[in-house]
Amino acid sequence: MAKGFSATTVKSWFQYRCERKVRYELSSDEELASVPIVKDIREQSWAILGKKFEDGIVEALGSAVLKPRRDEKILSEALSAAFLRGLRPERYAAQVNLFPKNTPSFLRDTGLFLNRNISDLLRIEPSISHSGSSELTIIDIKATRRATAFHKTQVAFYVRVLEEVIREMKIPKLTVSDHGEIWRIAEHSTAESSDYEVERFALTPYLRLVDDFCANVLPDIAMKELGNGIDETFFHLYFKCEQCSYLEHCRRSISPEKDPATRDVSAVAGLTHEAKRTLNKHRIFRVGQLAAAEGLSRTPGLSWSLSKRAPLLVTRAKSLAGNKVLRTEDEHTYLMPGKIDCALIINVDHDPVDDRIAALGYTRIENGKPIRSPSIVIPKTGSLDDECEALIAVLGELILDLTQIDDHNLAVEEGRSQADPLYAHIFLYEPSEAINLQAAIGRHLDSDAIRNGLLHLVRLFPPEDVVPEPEFRGVHHLPATALRSVIEQLYALPVAVSYDLRQVSQAALGSDGHAYAPEADFERPFSSLLSIEVIRGLREKAQKAPSRDAIIKDVTSRLMATQGLIAWLVEEDRKATKNGAPLLRLAKRPFRFQASFDPLNAIDLDVLLACELLENRAGLLEALVNLAKPFQRRRDAGRSLARLRRDRDFKGGQWGSRRFIFQIPSESRDAELTAGDMDLILHNDAPDLRLNPAMWQDISCRIVDLDPPLPSHQICVEIRKQALDSQTFQALLDRTADDGWFIDKAFFDVNSQRAASFISYLGQEASA
Repeated sequence: MAKGFSATTVKSWFQYRCERKVRYELSSDEELASVPIVKDIREQSWAILGKKFEDGIVEALGSAVLKPRRDEKILSEALSAAFLRGLRPERYAAQVNLFPKNTPSFLRDTGLFLNRNISDLLRIEPSISHSGSSELTIIDIKATRRATAFHKTQVAFYVRVLEEVIREMKIPKLTVSDHGEIWRIAEHSTAESSDYEVERFALTPYLRLVDDFCANVLPDIAMKELGNGIDETFFHLYFKCEQCSYLEHCRRSISPEKDPATRDVSAVAGLTHEAKRTLNKHRIFRVGQLAAAEGLSRTPGLSWSLSKRAPLLVTRAKSLAGNKVLRTEDEHTYLMPGKIDCALIINVDHDPVDDRIAALGYTRIENGKPIRSPSIVIPKTGSLDDECEALIAVLGELILDLTQIDDHNLAVEEGRSQADPLYAHIFLYEPSEAINLQAAIGRHLDSDAIRNGLLHLVRLFPPEDVVPEPEFRGVHHLPATALRSVIEQLYALPVAVSYDLRQVSQAALGSDGHAYAPEADFERPFSSLLSIEVIRGLREKAQKAPSRDAIIKDVTSRLMATQGLIAWLVEEDRKATKNGAPLLRLAKRPFRFQASFDPLNAIDLDVLLACELLENRAGLLEALVNLAKPFQRRRDAGRSLARLRRDRDFKGGQWGSRRFIFQIPSESRDAELTAGDMDLILHNDAPDLRLNPAMWQDISCRIVDLDPPLPSHQICVEIRKQALDSQTFQALLDRTADDGWFIDKAFFDVNSQRAASFISYLGQEASA
């Protein structure tokens, strides 16, 4: 029974944390066949790219590197020994097989042994700390722009093996550096180039991880029994599994051909590794079992995270088992408006290797129909220049559309047009698309066009003060929505593992022509964005790679599927509103640009002011998203004091203020609200009150620590005179039941107005 492993197994564990993958890698082909387990042995594009990148760097080192002979893949034992003993003139050695003859000390009594461990590069140089000695540094070459923890643990494992080899060879004046190096793609280059940057890191923390893995984790995994019809390994399916050679084997457990209720519980979207382990301990292995687990959140032994997410996971399991769309416990969302005349939809595909935009798409939908063909740009290469051109082309069209809508609404506002005003909103599907677009813009702030475009995007906020003063009564305009977040918040859908666009659109829209049905080359199990195989095939002009036209067609299909989901949500909101319970509560005015910025005359202070505004709006949006959740979830997250009972009130410590004493239910006593919080609101949990920033000043409060202190089941709250005298608060006092009071965190930003005023002052001084 094989139990050999290499550094690749170590990296695999820290990358995926998958017990099954590690156990399979410890097994012989015969052992796997007896289960049976079929491994996908096709070499993946990222592995091919990594080899090309490594070969290019080694080739560029020229005579400074000792390489294997042409007919050999690894450095011979004789050449490796000569290099380690300092008998070779080369500074580097490539493809060194680190293979001690005896069982390494860190594997003693484990029953495990080492396979070949081939390091990309070793560097030998005189030791700085030990006179007369040499020092070895292990270098791993990675076709990536960011060295991760699992890359570094792989280097740390090489260090442990190299230490064993040096001890066996008895080379007293040779040490291993306490730092490792990752040579990765240079920031301003591409994966096709041999340009690299060195990321040097301390090995100590990663050596600890490796030592613990080899001593405690790996032997336990190796003990898991595999055999004819037997597989004791734990596994969990999630998005990272797409890169695994054993994916198709594991996917059988959630196959669409199986009865939905008998699928492995991994099929429930949002379930984590640890959550699945916990469910398994409670004898919940299948979707149907989770669907029947009412009251799961009250089960002893659940983690805090799982107990709070349990109702959502049970609802998702019910949806999957019954193959039907269900509503979650969330009554509404503040992430999307209910009225949309113009939907401006963006699609962003990202190349994780080059860390560049791979495809950028945009379409304007007005009254349910595209006003023209989508604008889709696929950068020619992974260079910064090509990415910048794509951003300018696509976002430029977005800005032109927004300008046209702004002109239309200005004409209506000034009475020059009798047309109806237009309500516009920007949509992406995945939150990651917004993050990747933001990062791409950040890479090009040295471009005047991008800088001006950034200010245009900031101008999506309406023409109001940068930050509202306390007496401000307007409703804030939040500029964009990640549609997946809205759907996950409001609906449980019969989808497996992930709420990706393909599964979600097909579940929600059914046979509707807008549902995303990708061609075979573009279909992925848990995502609908372009795969790395498609992106790298295009970049490297691979013979069987999908064409640019095929990619444009796929992006177009995704834009239309997003539009279909927008229309579906708006229709569902219309039905809910008719019944008095709207789903989409983001209140928006007809679109107008923020008038405070002039992108045509942008200076650095304008960018600074723009960033200040964006930070303020981000804080507001975060508060609204949290407040839109049911009070049970706000309370359990420690952000809300719920169902307080009003006890008594008396004169406050400030002129005209009043203090109220409330009784705190036991469920709310762990809330993390204190007297130091300056952004609290007192309310009756009515969504029209807690989700309206314009009303927050009327219900603002602060917690007061009395002397002597109150018992733990009581709290004192002070209401200032301005809020106390408001019609809003007086209505609360009249209509709220004694045990119907809530205290939540809202969002009051006292610094942004001052910062904005100071920046504007600096601008005036500079222009004087």
